[in-house]
Amino acid sequence: MAEGSIGVLLGSDLDLKLQLRWAIQLAQSRRKDLLVYQQVARQDGDPVERNLTEEADGEGADSIREIIDLIASSESLCAGDRENDTDQEDTANPDPAAAHIVHLRLKQLPLKSLTSFRQLLLADVKKEKLSLVTAARQELNTTDPDFIKERRIFLRFAPCEVVFCFGLEEDNPFSRILVGTSTGPHGVSALRLGKDLAADTPQPLTAVRVNPGIGPDSEQVGERRLDALLKKALGKDQKDVDRRVVVDDQAARGIRQAWESGSFDLVILGASRLGLFGSHIGGGVGARLSRGETRPTVAIVSSGSPIRNRFLGITEGFVERMVPQIDRENRVSLVDRIQSSSQWDFDFFALMFLSTFMAAIGLIQDSAAIVIGAMLVAPLMTPLLGLGLALVQGNPVLSRISLRSIGFGVVVSLIVGVLVGLATPGFQEPTREMLGRGGPGLLDLFVAFAAGLAAAYASSRPGLVAALPGVAIAAALVPPIATSGLALSLGNFELALNSLLLFAINMFTIVLASMASLWAVGLRNIKKASRWRLLLVNILMLSVLVLGAFLSIKPDSRATPNQLPTELIPALRETLGSDYQLESIAVAYDEIGIQLNVRVTGTQLAPAGLAAAIRSTARSYVGTPVRVRLVTQLLTVQPPAKAEVPPNPDVPRNEAP
Repeated sequence: MAEGSIGVLLGSDLDLKLQLRWAIQLAQSRRKDLLVYQQVARQDGDPVERNLTEEADGEGADSIREIIDLIASSESLCAGDRENDTDQEDTANPDPAAAHIVHLRLKQLPLKSLTSFRQLLLADVKKEKLSLVTAARQELNTTDPDFIKERRIFLRFAPCEVVFCFGLEEDNPFSRILVGTSTGPHGVSALRLGKDLAADTPQPLTAVRVNPGIGPDSEQVGERRLDALLKKALGKDQKDVDRRVVVDDQAARGIRQAWESGSFDLVILGASRLGLFGSHIGGGVGARLSRGETRPTVAIVSSGSPIRNRFLGITEGFVERMVPQIDRENRVSLVDRIQSSSQWDFDFFALMFLSTFMAAIGLIQDSAAIVIGAMLVAPLMTPLLGLGLALVQGNPVLSRISLRSIGFGVVVSLIVGVLVGLATPGFQEPTREMLGRGGPGLLDLFVAFAAGLAAAYASSRPGLVAALPGVAIAAALVPPIATSGLALSLGNFELALNSLLLFAINMFTIVLASMASLWAVGLRNIKKASRWRLLLVNILMLSVLVLGAFLSIKPDSRATPNQLPTELIPALRETLGSDYQLESIAVAYDEIGIQLNVRVTGTQLAPAGLAAAIRSTARSYVGTPVRVRLVTQLLTVQPPAKAEVPPNPDVPRNEAP
């Protein structure tokens, strides 16, 4: 078959001859051959080509016999590949005035599932290098979500034009054709298809522009825009096109008005910007025209998929082969579970309060076990996964629920951390566990990304739910917020800010990673992204990039100097004042900074604020997190010796007998 042929996908809801008549009309107008795709109940295998010159048997035999009879009854049809037929018209130098003979082939595609059928059809369309694929159906609207999904995906990645025709009738001559003009590649394809179909009819093509009512010059503005669209799409051929301008704020109503006034046989429309059928089922102009008692025959044209969509299709196909895809039942269960668990309610508040309380106590006591327990109780991972799911699916309701829970949860956690810090007696300086969360690094970003991938993937697999507690420990969402609250209670704003930065790194990266993981398992948005979704995704990606760049260039706050500054000792003596003397100072280095073991002498125990003052002084000179262990050595003060009183001679002494 010659390259650039037209493919037609047969359906079961419309008479076979009507479907073929429409496809043959397209093939003759474009002077192309026709490849017929037939669905069969076979559960596996590749497309199989059937010979239309032999007796039909097996699956789909009745439809094949109808096609063979149709070929036999028409002089403009021929069975088989054009390259194998040398008795027909000369394709090298065809006569434009001569009737085009359409060569027909037929392939059967197994219908194991809608997804596999769509994949096979796309692969064969690319293999055959078809220039256009068409399908004719009785009704535009359908309530089957899986069918709608696969139809949208096919349109998104089809390498050629796709034309859907609805409302075909037996006696429709296609002699009067109306094209509703629109900007973009779909509108251009619709005009060119209308021009090709009208070339074989006695009536000229009519193009209509629906212009909103913007004032007394609305019609003139519409005429100007219509001329520009025709010139762009048809060039010199625009002279033979009748022009109409309808002033109306609704495109569907304006096109219906033009159709009713001209008694047109066919209305051709370009696909809408949000996909072939609008932003939701029944939302496009074609869907609105198909409603009512009188309905026109409508053809909706989608131009070939851009290169970026084809590249995305190759990527998705590779991912689908490598990663097990989530089925419909588990997908519904996952969405329901995440949405219900992301709600801000008393349960969520109680878990946030308790987990932060536990984390704060564990941080103050320097107990890693208590902090880990708080990670397991914290519910903050679920709304983060909910936000990732909302961005992948384009679900604004779930995004609002998740953002609300995340925001309220952070506020509650901060308040609890501050209150615990203020209410704990003797809590005067950050502990080792707190300081460990005060210096985020680039590796923390990679850990958070891995945790987000694991959390989303485990949530999509019922058998892997047991891995979620380990993911919660790795993510560490509540301890940084609790650390920030405790640091605020101490007045250590630097530690509070760095801890919040660690939480921001975890939050943004987990959401981005969960989006990638959920997309990989098959949760994808097949419609064009809405503005709010694009805005949130761009903010999310930009935040992760900025944080990554910042962490890669910022100096490591945990890096320790080789030796202490010489000015530190005099500064510490000045801090101690006259009541205490610096006896010795020992330095210990570890992964979270410096610990100063300071021994002072004095007549009384050092007050609690002295250690904080020493830490502040040392931090200003060292420039890294400093912990202070203050030991007071008490000086023993001997009371003055009593002077011996000499005996008074006037006082008689008792003497022993």
